[in-house]
Amino acid sequence: METIYMPSNPAVFIGVTFLIGFALVAIAKVYGLFFMGWKTPFRLGDEMNVDHAEVVGWENGKGFVSAGGELWSANSADDLAPGDAVTVTSVNGLKLQVKKKPA
Repeated sequence: METIYMPSNPAVFIGVTFLIGFALVAIAKVYGLFFMGWKTPFRLGDEMNVDHAEVVGWENGKGFVSAGGELWSANSADDLAPGDAVTVTSVNGLKLQVKKKPA
């Protein structure tokens, strides 16, 4: 029967275990950066092509909108309520300008 290598000093075992864990996390990060990142580029400004945006919370001409699978801060001159469908008219930094979608 084979035995698993177990160092006599517990500090060595903990150190080796830590290094192996760190190496696995580093490999996963590198994989994500090189392979997963290429498939999902960031889209902001004019490149942000959102087919469906919906008001999540709204009060006094500003609130939050779910657009492109993310929650955005938004402004609008229209009277909006949660659940309303909206169109993104412009992006200013991390804030959207929206208007109510015609019914």
